[in-house]
Amino acid sequence: MKRASILLFCLVLIRLVSNTRHFKQNLPQLNVLLMIADDLGIGDLSCYGNKNIKTPNIDMLASDGIKFNRMYSFPSDSGGMAAILTGQQPPKFGLVKSKNQSRDDFWSPAQQGALLHLGARNLGRVFSANNMNSFFNGRWGLGFQPDTIPTSNGFLSFYGTLMAHSIGCTTENNFSDSSLFWKKMAGYSPIILSLVTMIIISKYYSMIKFRTFFLLMFILLLGIVSLRTYCWVSIYNPKACILMENNVIKEQPYNEDNVSLRLIKNAVHFFKYRAKNNVPFLYIMSFLQPKFPHLRSTEFKNKTKSSYYDSILELDWSVGKILKALEKNNLKNNTLVIFVSDNAPSFTHPVTKLPLSPKHLESNTYTANKIVTKLRGEKGSSFEGGLRVPAIMRLPGTIPENAESNVVTSLMDIYPTVLDYYNFEKTVYDRAIDGKSLYPVFKDPNLSPSNSLHDQLYHFCDLGPVGAVTVGNLKVLFRKGTETDCSGSLLDNPLIFNVSSDPEELHPLPINAHMPLLYHIKASLKKYEMKANLHQIKHSQFDQTPNPFDFPCDDILDCSKTYDEDGSFDALFHE
Repeated sequence: MKRASILLFCLVLIRLVSNTRHFKQNLPQLNVLLMIADDLGIGDLSCYGNKNIKTPNIDMLASDGIKFNRMYSFPSDSGGMAAILTGQQPPKFGLVKSKNQSRDDFWSPAQQGALLHLGARNLGRVFSANNMNSFFNGRWGLGFQPDTIPTSNGFLSFYGTLMAHSIGCTTENNFSDSSLFWKKMAGYSPIILSLVTMIIISKYYSMIKFRTFFLLMFILLLGIVSLRTYCWVSIYNPKACILMENNVIKEQPYNEDNVSLRLIKNAVHFFKYRAKNNVPFLYIMSFLQPKFPHLRSTEFKNKTKSSYYDSILELDWSVGKILKALEKNNLKNNTLVIFVSDNAPSFTHPVTKLPLSPKHLESNTYTANKIVTKLRGEKGSSFEGGLRVPAIMRLPGTIPENAESNVVTSLMDIYPTVLDYYNFEKTVYDRAIDGKSLYPVFKDPNLSPSNSLHDQLYHFCDLGPVGAVTVGNLKVLFRKGTETDCSGSLLDNPLIFNVSSDPEELHPLPINAHMPLLYHIKASLKKYEMKANLHQIKHSQFDQTPNPFDFPCDDILDCSKTYDEDGSFDALFHE
């Protein structure tokens, strides 16, 4: 009898353990799909009130989740991406404008400057440390060298481009590294002609010997060759437009007519074949649209009134294909979907500095709570139009449907939100996080006051003092910037705006009435800069000296490679 009781007890225990294991195996698999647009304006989507184009797929995502009206970005592409992946201020990594204000920022594939070679903890490393999978698809923009690409920094795989789609990647703008060289030669021509004239006259009148004449001409020629090399390693070189798979160059330069379709095809393939292995995953889809020069595949050209809206049309179609693949493979209800833009739009040509077509100037005009709001400024500035970006998030059962929020939020908030989503235990590395978890907003989109997450949100521009600070509905501008550039000297008297009632920042508030606020901001800012060791940052990524031998090439003798493998995209348009 005693043996029978013991046997029965053992059987019951085994049954309980078996049920427990079965239960754990069938826990819902929690995933994250993060989609990042490139320079998309807050007013460019029809769910934000745009009347020029319909974006039904992104609109549907907004109706299923929450739409953010005050999501703040950063003045540079790399800064926005760094904030998303690390939850920290970009100046900590030198991902800001150059300290050398006497010249334009020079970004080259041959530079070593980047974010993740510094060992920064990022979403890819977090997933890797927790034995989960992370995948990066699309535009990277945080380094060209082998130790800076996604697969060297926690991501299981990488399929995409090393940088954003630039004017060097397209034939429509007819501007390349050669164009840059002749543009600079034209600027230096008075100096060059003067030197040549002086050298020839000196030789003609026997003021210098032939050996000296030859040496001076050689030095001048060497300078011209150096300038040509400088232009060759720039992002305007079409060979900098690279499509990669993990650490292998697949196409150089990539085909602008179908590179976007290749990325979407790869994403659909992932959700069809790789997302079902019962291992939680992070999938980042970083789009190449709609940043100038407005990449769009052949199938989307001339479909709207401008190339900009053609690009947005393809962006919306791409989002729809990915969301459909997610739902088709039964991953909708257990996947946190985040759609954001890394930066605000730019209305200025990057080379000529002339205004682009006025057809998309409504990018800074959006509708929130049935109120039409117009912002001032564009990408690169500290004004609202240069910092606010569209953001939409969906998580069935957690995020309410068809909601919108006016809470002050930042791209830095995505990182701690993902940590909370998985209930990851904070480590010593996460103490430096500047972002705040968005879960309080998920629970109450009408969270009040508007600064309930960020008591103060700092908007850094370059390695100098902070450009602006947001405190609830108030915005304090500390630096003399323009509508296209946040850099500038400190203002004698900071400008204070109420961006709720004056979103165009045209009517400064009386400074005397806000002196206590200014004292509080300056004291808190000083404390933050000391804690974050910002005073120790000496160089930005743009100050790195490019090494021509570090320019990424498929072959040391030929930086060209074609990619014709399975080039059919019919299934994307007919399924």
